[in-house]
Amino acid sequence: MAQTDNIQAFDELTGSILARLYSAFPVPITLKAGDFVDNPLVYSEHVQCDVASEEARFFTATAKWLQMAGYIYLKEIDRGNLYVTNCVLTAKSLELLKVKPANLSNEASLGDQLTAAAKQGSNDAVRKAITEVLSHGARFMLQTIN
Repeated sequence: MAQTDNIQAFDELTGSILARLYSAFPVPITLKAGDFVDNPLVYSEHVQCDVASEEARFFTATAKWLQMAGYIYLKEIDRGNLYVTNCVLTAKSLELLKVKPANLSNEASLGDQLTAAAKQGSNDAVRKAITEVLSHGARFMLQTIN
């Protein structure tokens, strides 16, 4: 997978994960790789059974990064890399998703835009919205450090 493809896949997964959690907030939910990637399982000749695909492992790695960066809380990722349990947005990400774009007070919040784009299956719109969310998050982190 090329680096650009990796970043695009990360942005799309991040957008889909945050949109799902925003819609469910404040209820913690289990995220299933099969709900986010096309092929969560592949057959392994080595172990003679289905195992998590590269896509499923990328999904759980994305969730783990979101946790480490402080965007989500999760209880655990199963050993099979197919489920992420008890996921919920952190206060930081909830505030970011409630932000409305500057000078557009009638515009939907970033979370609402992200949720709508994810429901429509518009990868370009998801990537655009998640770029905005992560940019706001980076600025927020820099402000708290200084």
